[in-house]
Amino acid sequence: MWRTVMIDDEPWALEGLAEVIDWQAAGFSIEGRFTDPQEAFAFLCENQPDVVFTDIRMPGISGVELISMARQRGIGCEFVLISAYEDFKAAQQAILLDVCGYVLKPYDPEEIGKVAGILRKHLKGRNALPQLDWQDPPELTLKKAAAWEKEFRRYTGGFLCLHEDPDISLEPWEGVQLLPLSVKGAGKSFLVLSNDARSALAAFPCREGWGVSQAHASVEENLPVLLKEAWYALQCRFHFSAKDLVGEIQLYLCENMGEDLILGQIAQHYHFSEPYFCVLFKRGAGVPVMRFIQLVRVNYAAYLIRATDKRLQEISEQVGFNNYSYFGKLFKKYQGITPESCRE
Repeated sequence: MWRTVMIDDEPWALEGLAEVIDWQAAGFSIEGRFTDPQEAFAFLCENQPDVVFTDIRMPGISGVELISMARQRGIGCEFVLISAYEDFKAAQQAILLDVCGYVLKPYDPEEIGKVAGILRKHLKGRNALPQLDWQDPPELTLKKAAAWEKEFRRYTGGFLCLHEDPDISLEPWEGVQLLPLSVKGAGKSFLVLSNDARSALAAFPCREGWGVSQAHASVEENLPVLLKEAWYALQCRFHFSAKDLVGEIQLYLCENMGEDLILGQIAQHYHFSEPYFCVLFKRGAGVPVMRFIQLVRVNYAAYLIRATDKRLQEISEQVGFNNYSYFGKLFKKYQGITPESCRE
């Protein structure tokens, strides 16, 4: 059932809307009816329903103003505007706020039925979860993400979080919309959309066990990068630095973990002296750069051992260790067991 809220300052109008069609049979459960738009807005912020029908002209807050306030708070439900007469100016404003429909009073059951059908289509589209893969070419990822274009347009940025546990839950917090995704290899995946992505990321309720990307503007364009960042954060067991440059370096080291990573060359790549580069990284990431590289390599090797049938020697080389004996010692140091025991 799609959770539905109805708002109109005229009680008779609320009753008429609630009875004009069989909402339950249409797939909607009426969670609240409000004559006070302020009270209704508080309910929306706390409960984040799926659908909101709201009258345009109400005392204190108009329907258009209420929708604008909701969008600013990151409430991503579908809105339908109601009016007693054709208000073309309001309709134009509604288009800018990306409402789902616009209906007139007195209510026509056929018209309301059509709007309910449109709502079902939009809401089911949200749950159509094509599987994303961080290894897909960017153009394929963007093609798969086209289904969420409407949600992306509502927010200026966001970040991606992944978890291995398919039963883990994540409750929305103020100013965000959670968009469930399906990411290959992850148990649970959420795209967190917000008009203040940095603040939303800083307020993430609990990062323990989550692989969280950096905050990005224009989520639609940057989704391939978010996928890659969240994937490495999950499997390599680290958190991205709040410092953009250090976060960029962390991703670079993950992407190149199989290469011969020499500090002087990495520092030169970022146009820094080696001593300054090491200080910069440790301050931003909380660990020395060489320790970070070791942790990333060992943790990703542990993931590959558990998730693939590749030979241990092959995995060792894939993550940047040509000396298997040295790999085994580091693996035991950080994982507490040998690579062979990890596979068993």
